Amino acid sequence: MDSQKQSKNDWGWLDFGVSIEAPESAEPRTLRSRTKRAFPPLPTTTGRPRASEGPGEADGLNQSADPEVEAIRLALLKADPDGSRISYALREALDQVYDGRRTGRWDFTQLSKTEKTHIGTLVEIWFQREFEFNDGVELDFSIAGIDVDCKWSMNLYAWEIPMEMYSRGDKVAMLIWGNEDSARWAVGLLRISDEMLRPMGKQRDRKRRLNDHGRANITWVFRNMPMIRNTLVHHPEVAEKMRNSRSGQEAVRTVFREIQGELINHATIETAGQQVDSSKRVRDARAALREEGMIILGHYQPHPRMAEELGLPKPTLGRFVSARVVRTCRPGEGQGTELGGQIWRIARDGEVAARAPDLPRQGRE
Repeated sequence: MDSQKQSKNDWGWLDFGVSIEAPESAEPRTLRSRTKRAFPPLPTTTGRPRASEGPGEADGLNQSADPEVEAIRLALLKADPDGSRISYALREALDQVYDGRRTGRWDFTQLSKTEKTHIGTLVEIWFQREFEFNDGVELDFSIAGIDVDCKWSMNLYAWEIPMEMYSRGDKVAMLIWGNEDSARWAVGLLRISDEMLRPMGKQRDRKRRLNDHGRANITWVFRNMPMIRNTLVHHPEVAEKMRNSRSGQEAVRTVFREIQGELINHATIETAGQQVDSSKRVRDARAALREEGMIILGHYQPHPRMAEELGLPKPTLGRFVSARVVRTCRPGEGQGTELGGQIWRIARDGEVAARAPDLPRQGRE
């Protein structure tokens, strides 16, 4: 077969020398993927993980008598004293499975069954990526020279424990829980043994869950920590407006206009814009919303300083905050920041905002 017959046309189909006309509506994949917005089904109230604030102070242990479990706990605390790195890894894992830029999704109930089961794998991958754990000999990680298996669940205490965790010696599990609705997460450690588990059911994979004794013996590294919030989960009306927008730019403007005074992360902008260059969408929204008296502050200086002066949350890497502002005519009219030689403050309800000032360039712009 000659090279001409093996070539691909614009739609990626192999050409075997047979004349096949493409349908009239067909477009090259590269063009179609850039212009077509995804409209995922709206989230449902059924099938959601159980809301929980996490384990309380009376649940489980603060310190383990097991020297290996204690060594792992101390190693995790040394690597991440305030839990910020774990919080980041969880946010990245969940945003990756939603894949908002390509799918427009933002909620657990919008995922397929296969994708839901894949979250645990992504959590493991992002923990490995963030902490650079060595591979375990038999299990997922080696922490403090000890094999550790990574277990994830969106329902507290619903971890599925396989037989290999206790059939060939009792292994240590890192038990990770996170919930988007309550925006909380927790990480604990437990040496798995038969006495820690419920009786085996009829599951084909022969996995088991913790019994009361197992729950009581979890050594918590972090109990009920604040998760980096999924903005759209906590603003369902705004999420629906965003989803129904005719264009990515309109969707991004909707998010910043409707959710003022809260940090909005980069994944939310990608979900709204559904395009590769979401940073450009922010710049375009900043220019358009300026006419409505609004500013959008980013994470490079001097924007974080200005946010603090206005009493807004301080944007960190990959986050933004929007607000409607007015000029301050008299001293002491609330918190304010200087722009263009004048003092501006957050607009109050009912105040008419004129065109917002131009913002100073950020450090990386």
